[in-house]
Amino acid sequence: MATNREGLNRQELKRLCDVHLEVMKDKLGIRPKKIKLPSWHPISILKDEHKVIKRNLKVLKTTLEKIKSASSFAQARKQINTLKELSHFFLETEKHHQREEEGIFPRLEAHGVVEPPQIFKEDHVEFKAKKRLLSEMAMDPEKKSFPEFLTEVTPLVEFLVKNLEEHIYKEDKILYPIALETLDKEEWPAVRKKFDSIGYCCFAPK
Repeated sequence: MATNREGLNRQELKRLCDVHLEVMKDKLGIRPKKIKLPSWHPISILKDEHKVIKRNLKVLKTTLEKIKSASSFAQARKQINTLKELSHFFLETEKHHQREEEGIFPRLEAHGVVEPPQIFKEDHVEFKAKKRLLSEMAMDPEKKSFPEFLTEVTPLVEFLVKNLEEHIYKEDKILYPIALETLDKEEWPAVRKKFDSIGYCCFAPK
């Protein structure tokens, strides 16, 4: 596994980042609590989108299992078509990340909360590359033999399912509470305007 200059592999780095996020949450005195936000609120929109993304991650995982049980592209035709639709869906989620990065992260950084946005940005960059690769494979799967396709698509889908689920959990439980604790109440309408200017995903909540 690749390592950075200090000899830490990516898994170790992610663990350290997770520890740092927890420390940051504790430092700010944030404790788990249910907050009722209006539907227009940027955090409400992001969390509603998370629900849709998680549902599609489950479908993605199930679709992969069905493809793996097939022995040819002909047998997996229906599932391959589903994979194409899902790959398009996950590319659409880039607007979700863009709204976080341009609407919320600069305001967190202005308040001195710098490292959490950097950690999540790094995840976003990696996810974007993986989602594009999945889309390329799903759109033209028969560039390779069926066994070769399976060998390449399996770890890719497994990565996205596992890491996106973890990423969503950390955003819901750590990043968003930090943002709600840090940003002033008066800032959120401006964040919403930024969200609107960027636009929403194909599955945007009402």
